Amino acid sequence: MHKGALTKRKKIVLLSISVISSGIIFGGFPNVILLTGLTFLILGLTLIFGRIFCGYVCPLGAAQELTSMVRFKTTFDQERILKKKNYAVTVRWIFFGVIAALLFIYGLDNILFVNPASGFLFLWFPMNLFFLIALILLITVIMVSFFVYRPFCRYICPFGALASLVSKISRYKVNRTESCTDCGICEKVCPTLVCSRNNNKGECYLCSRCLDFCSNEMFINPRKISQINQYLNAITLNLDMVSREKSLEKNVKSIIRLFTPNKHVHRFNDLMNALEDRKKFPVESIQKIVTRLREIFPDEINGIVRTKYKKWIRQNESRWKEYIDPYLQDKIIYGWK
Repeated sequence: MHKGALTKRKKIVLLSISVISSGIIFGGFPNVILLTGLTFLILGLTLIFGRIFCGYVCPLGAAQELTSMVRFKTTFDQERILKKKNYAVTVRWIFFGVIAALLFIYGLDNILFVNPASGFLFLWFPMNLFFLIALILLITVIMVSFFVYRPFCRYICPFGALASLVSKISRYKVNRTESCTDCGICEKVCPTLVCSRNNNKGECYLCSRCLDFCSNEMFINPRKISQINQYLNAITLNLDMVSREKSLEKNVKSIIRLFTPNKHVHRFNDLMNALEDRKKFPVESIQKIVTRLREIFPDEINGIVRTKYKKWIRQNESRWKEYIDPYLQDKIIYGWK
């Protein structure tokens, strides 16, 4: 996964600036929802930078993102992903057709009140009934955002419908790197369900959740890695006084326990390939431990029986899932504490 993600604090600052400046001060400008000339200019920028406008510039989008950060949790389920994505796409294009028809029939000025982004203008024109209606819609969208991620952006916004098509071929995207361990946590926390390896990221709002919880930090506990290294230091000083086979087994099992339960067998195969010097382990901190193990136990590594460890993993996986380390559990839910 590409690094250099926004910290949560920086993200909150950027989103707040957007809401205050573009929303409150400038009355919801730039307002691209009603498909004006400005809409297509920003759509051109989307081709280059992805949905950064939707993610951080649009005051309505920023308000929804901030609201979703209060507490947002999701679970990874392939069947749920397919159903939810199809449903969202269908609903969005139905609304796109409705809004396009209203624009054609009534004109831009007569449908401003159905645009939640126009609700910011109520602060400028508090006696305007149309802007009061828009404000009520804006508040409704924000309230729904506590339960549904970016409901207006994903299901109603006509600009969002067009941007989702353009951003599929955008040059700027969040992509996985060669160090990806395929732990699946990015797929678990992605609120728009577009983090699978081959997804075109048309619905990526650059929210940075996947980067925050990339497996290299999510399931590799620095504290436990430090304990393994300390144990290896102790073994090195007393190598003649310990059972080499049991010491190697203890280290291998400790490494296996570092990973998310539903990926243990897959990660074990990667670990064995690294121990047998077939391929480096994709996480540098683990590869350093592997190098030390190869130096300390060169002969014992050749005697490792994979089936023995895989049986041990399957016997314990269900128990491990029930007792996830608090260090990891705290990161499962994304939001302010």
